[in-house]
Amino acid sequence: MNKKADSQIVVIGLADTHCHLFSDDYPDMREVIDRAADAGVTRMLVAGCDIRTSIESVELAERYSSLGVYAAVGVHPHEAANASGRLPDEIREMAQRSRVVAVGETGLDYYYDHSPRDQQRSCFRDHIRYALEIGKPLIIHGRDSYDDLRSILREETGGAAKGVVHCFSGTGEDAADLLDMGFFLSFGGPLTFKKSDSLRDLFRTLPEDRILLETDSPWLAPHPFRGKRNEPSYVRPVYERAAEIRGLTLEGLAVSMSNNAALLFGWGDATGGAR
Repeated sequence: MNKKADSQIVVIGLADTHCHLFSDDYPDMREVIDRAADAGVTRMLVAGCDIRTSIESVELAERYSSLGVYAAVGVHPHEAANASGRLPDEIREMAQRSRVVAVGETGLDYYYDHSPRDQQRSCFRDHIRYALEIGKPLIIHGRDSYDDLRSILREETGGAAKGVVHCFSGTGEDAADLLDMGFFLSFGGPLTFKKSDSLRDLFRTLPEDRILLETDSPWLAPHPFRGKRNEPSYVRPVYERAAEIRGLTLEGLAVSMSNNAALLFGWGDATGGAR
């Protein structure tokens, strides 16, 4: 670590629990990983969106295992039609690799509707069933779809599945129902946005042992980097704003978030314990 970066690090480890580090967006991948380490990020979960990016996620996790990179594999709802509304066999096989700690990104997106909704729903159900079969948590995407999202999760899981709804954007009612089902809720750059008062108000009320923090790189860069390409090192301002919202120290929040991520993903805490 360089001296400047080292002088800024005051916490034992930060976890970016959702990012998309794919070669198309990150030709400077090694530098991105190094900047994350310099910022105190000791765990990164790279989530695949289709077969190609899931392969990339696994390869990245295996290449940078010593730097705390892990993978999730799945089909994003935008890509559900390309997968014929099902979970491909290639992803089922990858999901059993040791560096793969979750199934996803999966879910429902009714805002863009890039795939027909019936195919989104069938693909989502396929992910849920397979995650239950292999005993790994889900990484869930929801946008303008929380009624169906909650209904399908209740039908398919019966409270048996675990996972996280990433970049949560639902209502207090949505949050309460998902928490009741045992899911975590994750938050990223939008917590820092000027017009996100209602999101911050909700975040302030959630139980500390059921929240996670993320970047969703390369999108949704937090203030003061908004509009730029996001990357895992930028999870630090997310942590700083989250700690401020909840009236916690950065160190205290980092410990809680690391413990939550370790509990969900089974990867050891972000202080050095890892499988």
